[in-house]
Amino acid sequence: MKKVILFAFLTAMGCQSEKIDAEQQKNNEKAGLKEEISLRIKQNTQVEGIKLSFDAVADNRCPANAICIRSGEVVVDLAVNDTQKVQMCLGDCQQVQPSKYKSPVSQDSLEVTVKNEKYLFVLKQVSPYPGTEADADAQKNYEVKMEVVKK
Repeated sequence: MKKVILFAFLTAMGCQSEKIDAEQQKNNEKAGLKEEISLRIKQNTQVEGIKLSFDAVADNRCPANAICIRSGEVVVDLAVNDTQKVQMCLGDCQQVQPSKYKSPVSQDSLEVTVKNEKYLFVLKQVSPYPGTEADADAQKNYEVKMEVVKK
């Protein structure tokens, strides 16, 4: 009998813990503290009152069906509220230098200040991966998955 009571007690405690975590997650989502978004090229969206636009992509990743010396990188250009332009990179980004006047693009995470609020942009994925799609117009099909976290 003691084992049954102990089992029931532990089960009840476990359920309560999950409920608290679920409530906390709901509150975080309502507050907009962390939001994951997907954007297609030339598409824009609103996140936390910020207009984000996926403007361009430069994909130099090694195709899936090839053997390469280096893995390559993909650089995406984003516009923030039509006033700021930011570049983010996935892959072997140390080699990327957009122009001789700018420093190399080396981040998949970037802190951006908008209206005196700080946000962390995290680039998660850029698809399609080269060599996985035979479409000649692959440029039109690019999509980024990223996370916007209010700091």
